[in-house]
Amino acid sequence: MEKKRIALLIPHTDITLETDLQKYLPDHYTLHTQRIWLNDVSEAAEKKMVDIDFPKGIQYLKNITTFDTSVFGCTSASAVYGATGLKRIEQQLSNEFGCKSISALGAVLRQIKKLQAKRIALFTPYTDSVNQFMINSLKDFGVNIVYSNGLDLINDLDICKVEPSAIYDFIHSHKNHLKQIETDLCFVSCTNLRAMEIRKDLENMLDINVITSNYSIYQFILDHD
Repeated sequence: MEKKRIALLIPHTDITLETDLQKYLPDHYTLHTQRIWLNDVSEAAEKKMVDIDFPKGIQYLKNITTFDTSVFGCTSASAVYGATGLKRIEQQLSNEFGCKSISALGAVLRQIKKLQAKRIALFTPYTDSVNQFMINSLKDFGVNIVYSNGLDLINDLDICKVEPSAIYDFIHSHKNHLKQIETDLCFVSCTNLRAMEIRKDLENMLDINVITSNYSIYQFILDHD
């Protein structure tokens, strides 16, 4: 089978997205990863990453090979400049690499549309302020968040240390409320959170569709093979 090459740009502290894609993608996919600096999970730090370090990161991968897909792997930073900014990020990837491109949030939005979800619960590792920013950004894309909760983490190095069992327990504690408000989709955000590993377990527990940032990127890659 023909090899497929993916250009992957991620925050320098993210160890989960790269691992998930290596684990779940078929063997004919090869990842070429470039890390870009992210001080912390905050709006100011993510704007700096998108404005300064993201363009620099592209240059390290550009022209080293021919890529089939390019990915910007940070969910909240994908939305840091709203809908216009997300389109700009994906267009920049396409222009520089000459291939189809996707951002983490762009992949999530495609999954939400595909599943025709109307009432979405958002779970994140983020603080309340970042969660609210995410809700406002998703609203700009027509996504209806009816419930949200986060782990109040700001350090990306702490986010990747959260065990899948802890993520499961965290979401399980909200199960009854999600049923009461008739949620039809659970979105677990952040590419550095180990939620893809338990996605099916969460679906079985909640009895609704569950998507994660990494699963959405994975699915985009497969859908465009």
